[in-house]
Amino acid sequence: MFTEGLFQVIAYSASLHDICRHNYTQWREDWSSAFVVNHTIVTDPTIRQPGFDLPRHTWSLMNRFRTGQGPCHANLYKLGLTQSPSCDCGQRQTMNHIIDAWPLTEFEGGLNLLHEADDLSLCP
Repeated sequence: MFTEGLFQVIAYSASLHDICRHNYTQWREDWSSAFVVNHTIVTDPTIRQPGFDLPRHTWSLMNRFRTGQGPCHANLYKLGLTQSPSCDCGQRQTMNHIIDAWPLTEFEGGLNLLHEADDLSLCP
């Protein structure tokens, strides 16, 4: 009786493992085929990204730049919270524009370097 129960547990465990592996495989296929903003930065979302141990405010801000979903004029305009999606320089102000093109905040190395979250990229 004990042996029969043990085989049921092992069979259940094996089938659960197969389900998890199938779901993970399906999820990886979905991730690789989905359009994700800045998809070249986060190549494997299952691992901790650089800067994970930073203070929450800094980590959140970095993720806003990674995803393009921060408080820039383009996003605020979509929500009706600003009059225009334009930057002071006249171009459309997106999170990428703030880090890559706006002279006042342009970050040398761009989003790829900021993503690394090392001392060089985080200190003014």
